[in-house]
Amino acid sequence: MAYNKLNNPRAFPGNSNYGMSLRDYFAGKALAGEMAGERLSGDASPAVLEQRAQLYYRLADAMLKVRAEEETLTNATAMMGLSI
Repeated sequence: MAYNKLNNPRAFPGNSNYGMSLRDYFAGKALAGEMAGERLSGDASPAVLEQRAQLYYRLADAMLKVRAEEETLTNATAMMGLSI
């Protein structure tokens, strides 16, 4: 499965199409990690906050890409009867 922003599963799948996407979940975790480290000033400018939000989503995109690559590798090796 090739990664793209439209191929973004729900973070908590269930019977609903509503809720947080995995991309949102990953970005939120990146934000929480930075806030826990108190690296982001409470009086940061709107421009700085937007830059940080873009960074968190770029990190989330990278995580989704690697996740898709790993899933493809796992599926390919399983089809060959191998395990990794």
